[in-house]
Amino acid sequence: INTVVVENHMRHLLRIQVSEISTLIAYLLIPRDLASTESRPGLIVSHGHAKYGIDSVCGVRGMEEEDNNRQAYALEAVRDGYVVLAPAWWGWVGRDGHLDHVGNRDRCNVIQMAASMYGINILDLHIQDGQAAIDVLASRPEVDDDRIGCIGNSYGGRTAMWLAVFDQRIKVCVPAGCMNTFRERSLKLSSCGIQYLPGLLQYGDVPEIFSLIAPRPMQLQAGRHDPLITPVDRDAMLKIVQCAYRLLDVESNLDYVLHPDGHLLLWEKAASFLKMHL
Repeated sequence: INTVVVENHMRHLLRIQVSEISTLIAYLLIPRDLASTESRPGLIVSHGHAKYGIDSVCGVRGMEEEDNNRQAYALEAVRDGYVVLAPAWWGWVGRDGHLDHVGNRDRCNVIQMAASMYGINILDLHIQDGQAAIDVLASRPEVDDDRIGCIGNSYGGRTAMWLAVFDQRIKVCVPAGCMNTFRERSLKLSSCGIQYLPGLLQYGDVPEIFSLIAPRPMQLQAGRHDPLITPVDRDAMLKIVQCAYRLLDVESNLDYVLHPDGHLLLWEKAASFLKMHL
């Protein structure tokens, strides 16, 4: 759609035709110091409930608001030399046309309710969108298609988890701010409506889903002062996922960061892990 030259990278705004009913808007960030014949690792960067969606994580808007410089992990990634593709999920900036109708209601619940009338689950669409984003990223000449990872915080961490489960092209993932269970969320009536697959709790919960990512490298991040995560559930989840990696004899592929902050992804922690595995 357009291209903006930033100090250390190029920011391309893309429109990706995913299906007959879905057109994905995304930012593609490419480091400006990339040599013409060079290919680098690529990252799918998934935004969460940030105010401006992909604009927040890519540092396009809101950098002066609410400590957003710590939410702009896509910007940090391209500054560190990664080629980044950040898809805009349904309900956020970029997926325009329906947001004006939401008003002051919870956008996640409203769009899930509307989609369910047609037998569609928003998470299904997001997984489909995420795989289309991988298609585009892997096709870029700047990207080594055998070195693709996925990171995200909050709902971004949740979608990073789901995308890694469904697509083996994700070689390493860093989900942050999402070590809570759907059972706990359901009992508290506190989860947004686009994070789950219907009927999931008949078969398992978040720990079992994370375990499906093994043996691929994964770094789980959680904030000690994250108000959205219950420490008891977080610690129990970690033990289950550690068991999965231990059973496959790949314990070193699982990293756990319990940082002293809140509901954040710490890029400096993710960066060292990604460098090791990509």
